[in-house]
Amino acid sequence: MICLMSYPDFMMSFLKTKHLKMYKTVLRLFFITALFMTLYSYLNAQTIQYLSPKPGSKLNTRQTTVIIGFTGTLSMNFINTAAITATGSASGVHTGSIIPVEGYTKLIFKPNVPFSYNENVLVSGLNGLVNFSFQIQPYTPETIHNEEDNLLNILKQGSVNIGPKQGDDIPLLTINQYGPTAEGYIFFSNFQQNITHDSYLMALQNNGTPHFSRLLTARAYDFKRQPNNMYTYYEEMCHFYLGMDHNFNVVDSFYCGNGYTTDLHEIQLTEDGGAWLMSYDVQNINMSEIVPGGAVSCSVTGLIIQKIDANKNVVFQWRSWDHIPITDATHENLLATSIDYIHGNAIEPMNDNSILISSRHLDEITKVSTNTGDIIWRLGGKGNMFTFTNDTMGFSHQHSIRYLGNDHYLLFDNGNYHSPPFSRASEYKINEAEKTATLVWEYRNTPDIYAFAMGSVQRLSNGNTFIGWGSAATTLSEVSPDGELLYQLSLPAGQMSYRAFRYTTQPVTGTGGNGIPAEFTLFQNYPNPFNPVTTINFNLPESSLVNLSIYDITGKKVAEVFNRRLLAGQHSEVWNGAGYSSGVYFYVLTTDKYRSARKMILLK
Repeated sequence: MICLMSYPDFMMSFLKTKHLKMYKTVLRLFFITALFMTLYSYLNAQTIQYLSPKPGSKLNTRQTTVIIGFTGTLSMNFINTAAITATGSASGVHTGSIIPVEGYTKLIFKPNVPFSYNENVLVSGLNGLVNFSFQIQPYTPETIHNEEDNLLNILKQGSVNIGPKQGDDIPLLTINQYGPTAEGYIFFSNFQQNITHDSYLMALQNNGTPHFSRLLTARAYDFKRQPNNMYTYYEEMCHFYLGMDHNFNVVDSFYCGNGYTTDLHEIQLTEDGGAWLMSYDVQNINMSEIVPGGAVSCSVTGLIIQKIDANKNVVFQWRSWDHIPITDATHENLLATSIDYIHGNAIEPMNDNSILISSRHLDEITKVSTNTGDIIWRLGGKGNMFTFTNDTMGFSHQHSIRYLGNDHYLLFDNGNYHSPPFSRASEYKINEAEKTATLVWEYRNTPDIYAFAMGSVQRLSNGNTFIGWGSAATTLSEVSPDGELLYQLSLPAGQMSYRAFRYTTQPVTGTGGNGIPAEFTLFQNYPNPFNPVTTINFNLPESSLVNLSIYDITGKKVAEVFNRRLLAGQHSEVWNGAGYSSGVYFYVLTTDKYRSARKMILLK
């Protein structure tokens, strides 16, 4: 007779045998192996796809942070147990903080003290996932940058107003309208090359009547509206970008990190409150090792592209030093003692995890992966990877690259090395697979307009194209899709505009039709850093009991700004940090239905 025993019965029988000890041993080994395999699988699932500084790179700043980007989202357990060590060959082991950013897909290691000049730094940790090195730049006065210190120096001057002041007068304009234009106001700022004042921010009707104007204390560049409806501009007094709300009140500032000075050429805000910025990085290079007859000591300017998040952390960094050789400059004298070999002038974030970079002195548009930092393709210049199918001249010293969708790209072609020189707006259709670039539209004024520098081009919602002519005598034009000139405006002789745009008066995102904000919002304080007074703005969509408190870096509450009921609307509060020490603080807004915190820096 065959006896059928169930699996549980079999196990109970087995456990009663002399093999019990052996079974327990096997069971322990099984669980240990399973745990090890699970841990091994988990660690290997965290694949690193981006490192900054780039492994083996040179000329990094002393203030650099370490950014580690992963292919997937990190668990809180992984983040909480993460350990990273940075050891300088001269400065020794550096302690610091680890900050998760970009939706927990990246970790930033921020050293507590800067590295030393001209040393090698070894980075290791994360259970062996990280092990690479990079080199810090030699000491040169030009490379010492700190935007927070720069703002502090401006604040300490006292008599200098870093914010804008109101002005009713604007420059005398010459306007010609030849046909119907798109709706909206005209946005630009004026300046004179050798004069550092009397620069206006302007939003004008077609007839020149100001919808908004403001006289600044210094020259202004790149005045425009961002996708989130914040207005931004670069003011020369501050040396970084200021952000304004829909009422043109300054509510934020944007500047590069890692010790780099913010350049005036471009800012692009992101939906999460961050920004794309660029910096010009001057390094002393022995060009005799690169080209015969090169200067032994040459000041070479490279390009730094950064993305900062809402807390001003650098979450992505790309450096021309790591990817593009100096000899790729198209018209620079490589035997000179000073070479600006890149001269970036525009950044265009793409929806495929990439950015476009326009580099004037390369005659190139470069597409870069924001996942890895690698170059995807290069259009134009010595590193060109495309065939121009119907445009034998290509573009020269271009400006203002913009993506229109459906593989169409729009740029302002300054045309410095066209023969003869002339400027135009150019639209190309790019086939990335076949590496072809086809000119599908252009506007060349009759007679020719030549802008040796600056300029912009914008495709409007009705199909018209708005052109800012930069350094040319004609300031801006609007043309139809078939090339008909509809509108033209010029500043007085000797004045110019960096870029020009047209924006419709669309409702501001997040604001209801009755003027009451549609959602709770806590804005970045301004100025930030500050000494000792700063302003905190916030929106309430409904009446609520509101508490605004200040906390130090340890999480200790150090001040209560107010605790009272407020009506729905836009609100502004001032906090005076005169009795507090310099450092990082957090201000926390708490209502019946909302709680938010932001970081601010008090510098004395």
